Amino acid sequence: MTDLQEQGDSPLSNYPDHSENWDEELGLSFSILRRGATEPGGPYTEEQILSMLREDEISKKDYVFFQGLSDWRPLEDVFEIHEKINHFIDDGQDKYKLGEAFREVSNVLSPNEEIYYIAVQNRVGILTKTRQCVIITNKHLYHLTEKRVGYELEAHSWNTISNTKMQDDRKDVGTFSFLINNERRVDVPSIPMPQVRRLFELSCEMKS
Repeated sequence: MTDLQEQGDSPLSNYPDHSENWDEELGLSFSILRRGATEPGGPYTEEQILSMLREDEISKKDYVFFQGLSDWRPLEDVFEIHEKINHFIDDGQDKYKLGEAFREVSNVLSPNEEIYYIAVQNRVGILTKTRQCVIITNKHLYHLTEKRVGYELEAHSWNTISNTKMQDDRKDVGTFSFLINNERRVDVPSIPMPQVRRLFELSCEMKS
């Protein structure tokens, strides 16, 4: 039983999650429910939450919710992972698409599974709005494909990945490929080369 249930607080559905206020430029957006409070605050950006933690305005014992979580959870349970997404942006990822990928994957992570890296495909054409993402964790390689409605998420444990490959397609983009059980090859083109290199390096480490 969670502390929220012990305190007799209302279920999650009674609390607004502020998802209607999300901004594409901000990416992930969070709501915070302080212990003992009856109403959550937000939406907050990652940077705002980090600042509030530093200033002791909120505690890691307080609760956080973002779209993709099934329930409110203590900040200390989930926010250390979110802090790591800062270094993903260094390789030129679209922050909004990265946030979407994080939301989709974070709710299916197994115990002790951590997100190590997220690569975001550039738009393939001028009129193309959908993108693919490759997410590497310590337990899986995830392949996320944006559809007209929703997403398709494939999870492949590292023992099913037979091989990975990177290719420089010039114009600062490349293709990351992986082979599943020596049978099916998946190519994800139009990924910025810094991200392709990082995917390849990490995939080699995971398979070693």
